Amino acid sequence: MSNLGFQAIYHLLNELAYVVCERTFLPSTEDISELERTNTTLFSLESQRSLAEFDIIAFSISFEEDYLNILRIFDLAKIPFLSSERKSAQPLIMAGGVAVSLNPEPIADFFDLFAIGEGEEFVSEFLDAFQSAQYNAKTKEHLLEALISVEGVYIPSFYKVTYKENFIEKIQELKRAPEKVKSRKVKNLNAFPVPASNILTNETNFRNTYLLELERGCGRGCRFCAAGFIYLPPRERDLAGLKKEVMKGMEKTGKVGLVGAAVSEYSGLKSLCKTVIENEGEITLSSIRLDVLDGENLQILRSGGYKTMTIAPEAGSERLRNVINKKISEQNILESIALISKAGIQKLKLYFIIGLPTETIDDAIAVVDLVLKIQTAMHGGLITLSINPFIPKPVTPFQWCSYADMKSLKDKTSIIKNGLQNKKGINYSFLSQREGYIQTLLSVGDRRVGNILVDAHRKGWREALKNSEPNPDLYVSRERGFSEILPWDFIDTGIKKEYLWKEYQRALKVQTTPPCDTGRCIRCGVCIER
Repeated sequence: MSNLGFQAIYHLLNELAYVVCERTFLPSTEDISELERTNTTLFSLESQRSLAEFDIIAFSISFEEDYLNILRIFDLAKIPFLSSERKSAQPLIMAGGVAVSLNPEPIADFFDLFAIGEGEEFVSEFLDAFQSAQYNAKTKEHLLEALISVEGVYIPSFYKVTYKENFIEKIQELKRAPEKVKSRKVKNLNAFPVPASNILTNETNFRNTYLLELERGCGRGCRFCAAGFIYLPPRERDLAGLKKEVMKGMEKTGKVGLVGAAVSEYSGLKSLCKTVIENEGEITLSSIRLDVLDGENLQILRSGGYKTMTIAPEAGSERLRNVINKKISEQNILESIALISKAGIQKLKLYFIIGLPTETIDDAIAVVDLVLKIQTAMHGGLITLSINPFIPKPVTPFQWCSYADMKSLKDKTSIIKNGLQNKKGINYSFLSQREGYIQTLLSVGDRRVGNILVDAHRKGWREALKNSEPNPDLYVSRERGFSEILPWDFIDTGIKKEYLWKEYQRALKVQTTPPCDTGRCIRCGVCIER
């Protein structure tokens, strides 16, 4: 419920006069047991109707880790897993969200269709087409044929994937399906309501915070970051409209959370924050880039009740930060930390990645060294580290990379733990190497990974990975070449594949690339009319 994309689409759907949209969620373990004990199918939150009674069941999927939860929901709703086994046209089962807009293929066989890209313009176009075709279509295939003309619709059954020696040989479109599915992009964010926490509930991590989106897209070009590329070009919302939304949030909770891929670079940020402070409210930001911090920014945030600063150095060494195009020097980091401390903010949350391309043991040691220097610059306080293995993501320059080998990750994890253990005021957490392996499989896999997911649902991941065909290492532990057909190559995001490859080669040479000159440069291709 804290996902603003989910809330925005829910609101837009219910704004349509001929649509009623209700919500359902994967229940708690206790509630699942009760559903099974009473032989009750999963139902909606608003009217308690069984899912199978709806015309459309639409999943909002932001994280690949939720793919198993999809199958759990299918089970609880007594819906067959495979689209091919569901002969009826209703309910139509679809999915959207950033995870499937990057690469829907691991779950392609489970869904009738996907909405690729941003949803604001898609919603009404799709529902209009659905309403027109709903009663005339004699079969599910006829219904799907009527929907294929809506830009952003991807119907897996209308594409045939062939393999040769375990690799994708060809992705062949069938029927009238387009060769490339265009990922939807909203040109003018101000044409739609601001995605915000219109529904507040105590059951979320942000139960007392009114979240709203300031901007979309980030032009910094960090080479590991899928959100930074898939949401290009950077777009801002109008300040006047956001101020009205802030006041609405103040009335509800008194605390406003400002959200965006590059929220600290929003041009009207200071003015917006001052509006909150002048009305005696609190502010929180999704993340802050150290190189945009100054004394005035920090005093504004402090006045707005800011207690914890979240920053992402990502790598310990300057060399590795240049590889990923982070481009923040150690001097920049430590000067910014000193400013944070001076402003009276004494809690830091730091994000690091291990297993990045070209990383060495020295880079892991550099994480320890940098954290200790940061602690010194803080003059006390509490530092919390979140350290995760690098996951190759589609539509990034690192989409051709492999997941780091387990021994290397374990060695680097040990170095960081040994270097920071028993250090007063420093806490840390690590995502396990095995979880990172599974995330990579689900991020870059093709349709055959769906079979592994079904096995994992029934037998657990250990058995599923041990007995799968092809071996999961084919997806996870192997670097790819430019000429290889990638599972998501049929999606047109507007970004040229050649550009991503060029960025990958620049990374290997430790060369940085300047940020987007939005609307004026055409190097990546996204600002060219498609």
